[in-house]
Amino acid sequence: MPEVRGWFNMACWEGLSFLQQRRLIEVGTLEFGSIPMGECQNPATISIETQNDEAPGPRFYCRSCAIKYLEREIT
Repeated sequence: MPEVRGWFNMACWEGLSFLQQRRLIEVGTLEFGSIPMGECQNPATISIETQNDEAPGPRFYCRSCAIKYLEREIT
């Protein structure tokens, strides 16, 4: 696992497992010392917040995952 050095030292949203994503939405934090268990290994570099998000506040993505997310939102 590469060392995370993205926005606020965070991994890309797609780098988190489903359970980690749910915890962030429901609790607002990850467990101390948790390691990203998702697909993307890139650090977060872009924050995105949309009107239709399940929870208020931004999600943090790497550039390529942010583009994919926005393409899904547009179509």
